[in-house]
Amino acid sequence: MEIRQLRYFVKIADLGSMSRASAALHIAQPALSHQMTQLEDELGQPLLHRRHNGVAVTEHGAVFYRHAQQILKGLDDLPGAIASVADALTGTVAIGLPQSTAAHYAMPLLAATRERYKGVRLELFDEISGNLLRGLTSGRLDFAVIVNDDDASFTSSTPLMDEELFLITGPDGLPDRERFPVAELTELALALPGLDHGVRSLIEIAVRRHGLRLPRPVVVANSMSVMRRAVQAGWACTVMPWAAVCDDIRAGTFRAIALDPPLSRRVHVCTHRDVQLSLAGQAMNDLLIEQTRQRVRSGEWPGAQLL
Repeated sequence: MEIRQLRYFVKIADLGSMSRASAALHIAQPALSHQMTQLEDELGQPLLHRRHNGVAVTEHGAVFYRHAQQILKGLDDLPGAIASVADALTGTVAIGLPQSTAAHYAMPLLAATRERYKGVRLELFDEISGNLLRGLTSGRLDFAVIVNDDDASFTSSTPLMDEELFLITGPDGLPDRERFPVAELTELALALPGLDHGVRSLIEIAVRRHGLRLPRPVVVANSMSVMRRAVQAGWACTVMPWAAVCDDIRAGTFRAIALDPPLSRRVHVCTHRDVQLSLAGQAMNDLLIEQTRQRVRSGEWPGAQLL
């Protein structure tokens, strides 16, 4: 087994196509296919389902992918392990962030990384929690900020904070009021994510506690930009953490109204329990936690309570 075969396999799995991987790797497709056949023969198991419209990893391939990712990241981090003696970390760290508040984590982390760890390269992915958990499982992500990870038994997690959710409206969407009753959400036109999204589940459960049922939202989208635009257009209100729309709130284009009783989601920083972070990965994990806690303590993150 050769290192290049691991890189070839990971690229094929990521792109889902032998031809696209061939172009990305600058290697002829027949040669690439031959390398994969050799690898499968050596392992004694099929790693790829070959289809007319691309390829997909087999069950054995998914396990191999995770271990291959760890090996390749370890190789990439070898220079950092040596350079760390001189306090100069290097390496690539893939971080998953919640779609709703990704920028609020990302920008301070990027700034601090540029200042302290110039040799570390960050790859940031903003997705819903389910996709982030799958990224940890596959090895695509080194660590991730996960909301409500109670069912993720394969993770090791550090509780970070409880983050309050607010009713978000346009500047003239609702009369001014200090708090908005959760039960009255049933009377509003809402833009909400799908049923598989953590925020939607919290709202549905909170409404059911009042013996009510949330009507179908006027806009259903697992997209922050779509929900924001629906609020901007005056079609709907939505429910989000303050950090998701902080720029709009500061600009006066959105208003945030606290809910009564309050709704909050628990935020964790998670790694795969069977994977040890690289030196660069651990440094970024610690830095993200440090930066987030600092911003909450300074009052820059309304509605957040550190754990």
